[in-house]
Amino acid sequence: MATDVKVVRLYVSSIANGTLDDTPNEVGGNPHSPFYLMLQADASDPAGDKRDDYRLIISAHSTSGGVTRFAAQVLDEEAGDPGNNWSQVPGNNNGYVKQTTYVIDAADFDPNALYEFVAVLRLGDGSVSTVRSNEFFIS
Repeated sequence: MATDVKVVRLYVSSIANGTLDDTPNEVGGNPHSPFYLMLQADASDPAGDKRDDYRLIISAHSTSGGVTRFAAQVLDEEAGDPGNNWSQVPGNNNGYVKQTTYVIDAADFDPNALYEFVAVLRLGDGSVSTVRSNEFFIS
């Protein structure tokens, strides 16, 4: 069951002048505009069908000594639950995917530092999936 539900991708992005950008400080030239954290996860067909419980923890820290006031998010969810942005992969027994966008307040991060997010998904059996986002700079 260790790989039945796992986080596969975590990254930050912002939309500036109609283009996707991976540097949140570029949002319309305003470093305090919100930016986005994108999370993608996969679940096996049995895990999604049974709605296996998991805990998702999303935290942030600086990789360069900066300070963040981003409060870790702890989410108790079920794999395969459409209410938590899970959808079944088309076809027969192809599993489930989760794609969620979180709005992040840039003001929660002190300027002139590098940061990254970490997502930890923990299943009821104790197995863990961890992924880190791309580093991002707040100017």
